[in-house]
Amino acid sequence: MMCFRKKLHQSLLSLAALLLVSHSLHAQQASSNHEGWYQVELIVFARKADSSQEHWPNNIKLRYPGDWVELKDPAASETKIDLTRDAFYRLPANERKLNAQAQKLERNGRFELLFHSAWRQIITNKKSSKAILISGGSTYGQHQVLEGSIRLSVATYLELQTNLWFSQFDLNVGQEVTQNWPEIPLRPNYSATSENTLTLDSELDLEQALAKENQQGTDVNFGANASAKTEGASSEYITRQIILVQEERDMRSGEVHYLDHPVLGVIVQVTPYPPSAP
Repeated sequence: MMCFRKKLHQSLLSLAALLLVSHSLHAQQASSNHEGWYQVELIVFARKADSSQEHWPNNIKLRYPGDWVELKDPAASETKIDLTRDAFYRLPANERKLNAQAQKLERNGRFELLFHSAWRQIITNKKSSKAILISGGSTYGQHQVLEGSIRLSVATYLELQTNLWFSQFDLNVGQEVTQNWPEIPLRPNYSATSENTLTLDSELDLEQALAKENQQGTDVNFGANASAKTEGASSEYITRQIILVQEERDMRSGEVHYLDHPVLGVIVQVTPYPPSAP
């Protein structure tokens, strides 16, 4: 009797092990079945309504992953680019699918369009995926108001991870800083030769720029698109607020997905794309 129970116990353990291996292989097969080429389109926008009533935490950590890639302009490439087979190149506007949504946001005075681009890439499992650098909006010294990264991966479903922060700045004229925000990391692909501009789109910005001009003799242009050139030093501006958006979302391919947030909105569509044969 004891021998029979022992054999039965061993048989049950073997069956459980086989089931676990089968489940693991099935999960890996499901993931590999969905891996492949996709066309990705991403829109990020901000609500212009005053968010000062919200109390956003300042004990946040801002960082770029080490395994990043950047979206490249095919026109700036020194070699011939084939957009049907080369990954992470920005597609022309006529190949985007969400232009109507972006235009509605631009025409609506309550929103500010910060980023809109489409590209093609191979989407893999999370372990092999790459973080894609995202930035947009007005430039203040070495930073833009929207910075961070996203990551796309696939298992049973497509998954989007956002690591985006929306920063608001004031011109530094010696005013008292009432809240300590973390230091914003420099974009890994930052180029010091890029044009740094500050858009003076409010009376407060105008007053601060005038005060800075009086104190330091800085030349400030006031026109339809007024801007002030900077040396890229962090002391040129102080951080008024940083809003970090870190979310994970399962998605189905081909569908338009919307990530809601009190300040930032994210619209994304990921569509299977069969690249041309080599």
